[in-house]
Amino acid sequence: MNPRHYRDMIIRALQAGDMRRIDQLAAQLAQAEEARRLLQALTHCPACAATAAAGLVAVSATVRHE
Repeated sequence: MNPRHYRDMIIRALQAGDMRRIDQLAAQLAQAEEARRLLQALTHCPACAATAAAGLVAVSATVRHE
């Protein structure tokens, strides 16, 4: 999805006072940042691939599907 779509989702959630959706979006942002950090580590240190992959598995294991 493009940034405008996310922006619109955030605005709608704020206008509706939908705290559940705001919490979901915040959790997704945190997961995306962690994935970005781990992928950056992979590109800068290929020898760190196993550690980074383990981090991705740990992150995905904590994701709740609502």
